[in-house]
Order: sequence, then structure tokens, then C-alpha cells
Amino acid sequence: MSQDLRKMPLNILRQMWGEAWGRKPHARIGRTMLERSLELKIRENQGYGFSPDQNEQLSKLIKQYNKRSSSFEYCATLKHGTRLVRMHSGKKHSVLVKHDGFEYSGKTYTSLSKIANDITGKKWNGWVFFGIKNAGQK
Repeated sequence: MSQDLRKMPLNILRQMWGEAWGRKPHARIGRTMLERSLELKIRENQGYGFSPDQNEQLSKLIKQYNKRSSSFEYCATLKHGTRLVRMHSGKKHSVLVKHDGFEYSGKTYTSLSKIANDITGKKWNGWVFFGIKNAGQK
């Protein structure tokens, strides 16, 4: 199936995607995403879709993303239960990665940057502050 989708003109692929998903694809959705999501929908229609638990988790992620898309960044990179630790000004700061954000000092945050800013009093990229991403990486 994937070979057939890759050979299709983009306008036909967009039309098929719209029919399969019941709505028009976003104007900026790329060809690869159209192909992959259409393949997923086709497999789902053939009975090879997500389990009820996977559907529930996906629904939660979509709701979270719709509320604040910037909070979605950690989901693919950090596993729930991971603890981030950073020493700053002689004090140990510990952050727990949760399914709905980051827990620091008994409060849930949607952004590591907000936590880093609260700790330092200055504007920081939270991923850099906690050593997850080097300043020069994208």
C-alpha cells in the first residue's frame, strides 16, 4: 500500500486523506505525514488499529496539545518517571517528568523553561538548563 501512496499525485493523496479522516487536511501538512497517517487509517479500517488503552493515551495527548502545544515537546523525548537533577547556587533542584508535565516543588509545570526561570530568576531554555539539549543543538 505505501508504494501506491508514494506514487500518487499530492492532490489525490490529500483528497484520499480527507475522505479517510472525514476532514480536509491542514494546508501545511507534508506529503510524508499524509502518507503515514493515511496508512494508519487504512490499517485501522482493516482491524489493525490501536488498543483501547492506546486510544485513551492518544486522546489525552491530543487534549494536552490542543491546550498548549509547547507542553507537548517533552513527550517524545523524556519518559514518565524520569527525574532531572540540577545543582544551582549550591542547591539541588529535582524535577519529575510526569504524563501531564513536569513536577517541581510540589507544583506541575508544562514547561522546563518556566522551572529553570523560576530557579534562576533569568530567562533560560529549560532543556539546556537541565542538560538535555546542548545550546548549539536544534
